[in-house]
Amino acid sequence: MVMANIQYDPVLILKGFTIDGLKELSRKLKRKIRSTRTEIIQEILSHPRGKPDRMVKVWQEINRSLRKDIEAFSQEALTLFSAEDVPHEERFKVGYMFTLSSNSEIRTLGEEIYCRGAEDDKALENDKELENNLKEAVAVISTTIIDKSIEDRNAQETIEDVEKSELHQRIKVLDNKLYKANMVGQRTKGQLDKLRVDMIALKSQRAKDKEETEQVRNKIRKLEVERAEKDKVIDLLKQKLALIITRRTKALPCGEFDLATYQGRKALIFAERDNEVDMRLTALGIIPIWAMGIDWNRPRRRMSTCQLVLYKQDDEKVTKLDEIRDIARYWNIPCNELMNFSGRIAHD
Repeated sequence: MVMANIQYDPVLILKGFTIDGLKELSRKLKRKIRSTRTEIIQEILSHPRGKPDRMVKVWQEINRSLRKDIEAFSQEALTLFSAEDVPHEERFKVGYMFTLSSNSEIRTLGEEIYCRGAEDDKALENDKELENNLKEAVAVISTTIIDKSIEDRNAQETIEDVEKSELHQRIKVLDNKLYKANMVGQRTKGQLDKLRVDMIALKSQRAKDKEETEQVRNKIRKLEVERAEKDKVIDLLKQKLALIITRRTKALPCGEFDLATYQGRKALIFAERDNEVDMRLTALGIIPIWAMGIDWNRPRRRMSTCQLVLYKQDDEKVTKLDEIRDIARYWNIPCNELMNFSGRIAHD
């Protein structure tokens, strides 16, 4: 089948449109609405004087209408088509419609369908020409025989042989082809109608699912906002509770502090290094860790490895001492002031 340099005929393409489709095309092209299909097609292809671009607009509207139709088909539905499945009267329209697809395979199928329609038309024309020629031959022979002798039996047999000739067989074959083509066309039309209905239902369901998904997302976002707000309130309450506990802890009376109970423990000391204190603590079984000459940097990190905190009161570092005591209370670490060498400890 030769498909190069195809000349697409708008008349043949428009014959495949429904009457309603042709009327809609006429309205878009601002043509008069005629009564018959042929008149509508002639009106669509007519052109006012002084407007040479009329066919450009006609092709634009035809293409727009056919692209709209092809968008209603799924990719799977398009691949099911073949040239034999398309009704003869719609082959030019359907074939040209498929050539507008962005898919190269579908375009090739469209060219095949269009060319198949042209070949079928040519075959039908040849069959009709043969039929006319044979009918004329029959008429001439019949007239000649009748004129010669109506009662001539041989002439009668000759007429009957002509009537049962190839023409009769070709007509019968052609009738069968037309009947099958009509049946296939009806089945294909039913399939197309069902595909259109299914496509509309799927699009509707997709829109509904999208709407429901968006509603769920909005609910989740709302819950997340509410949870974030509640977390902020909880954090504020925790901070207030910690502050209340700290204040109450400072206000509680303290008893005596016995170093001997912390034997084998590590003690972090915020004070100048004192050898006598170091020896006494070691003798009690306490491991002294001096904060490098009252090192106030990063007390939180230093306290993380100790079980006891001792400090020397310093009026110039009151703020730092408060910080150290607050950290020790938060971690529940005993924190006391180192009073004198005798080892008497005053609880904070």
